[in-house]
Amino acid sequence: MTHVMRQRLKLVALLGLLSAPLPLAWAMLSAQVGIPEGRVANGALLPKVKPLTDWSLDYLVTENATDNVTENATDSAVGAKEAPGMPPLAARGADEQRFWLSWPEPNQPQLAAAQAERWWRLHRALGKEAPRLGRLVVAEKAFVHPQVPGEQRALGHWPSPNDATSAPHQLRLIDPHGQVVVAYGPEITPQAVMKDVRRLLKRNPVAPR
Repeated sequence: MTHVMRQRLKLVALLGLLSAPLPLAWAMLSAQVGIPEGRVANGALLPKVKPLTDWSLDYLVTENATDNVTENATDSAVGAKEAPGMPPLAARGADEQRFWLSWPEPNQPQLAAAQAERWWRLHRALGKEAPRLGRLVVAEKAFVHPQVPGEQRALGHWPSPNDATSAPHQLRLIDPHGQVVVAYGPEITPQAVMKDVRRLLKRNPVAPR
């Protein structure tokens, strides 16, 4: 083998080595294999949904709206009143701005109650980070399930995705500015949502006082 041939083979090998990461990265993305856990959400990331501030909801504020999520709350909205805009500060129960889990209430009372309890248990599992998350359930005209501790309620229309080709959302994770950051379908599990919530809270630490 001549010197020129050896140099050409070295050049080909070097080019192959430099270009190898590109098809490998594409294969990892396509198969969702080998991607670091912190880089991928368990739902649709940044879906085409208008922000929470544009949902035109009537928020129901109860006398116990400032109760901690681990404390008991009344089952009915006694003394409730309507307030437009973002969930009121009085309902946040913490000085920090909150992320929000939001979902439309199902029409079946048993299903609605089971869904509300599922996200309440997830909320409690956050422990000391629980005050940084709120739960907002939306009903068209009236609620069919008893109110769960720490649950923020609102009446109005649950907005569909702006993109007509998007699948319906059963749950949305919203940042403190009202932007929907992750949307989930009916197959989502509490464990998967918990991973996304913890990841967001970790990446957005509370500012020092």
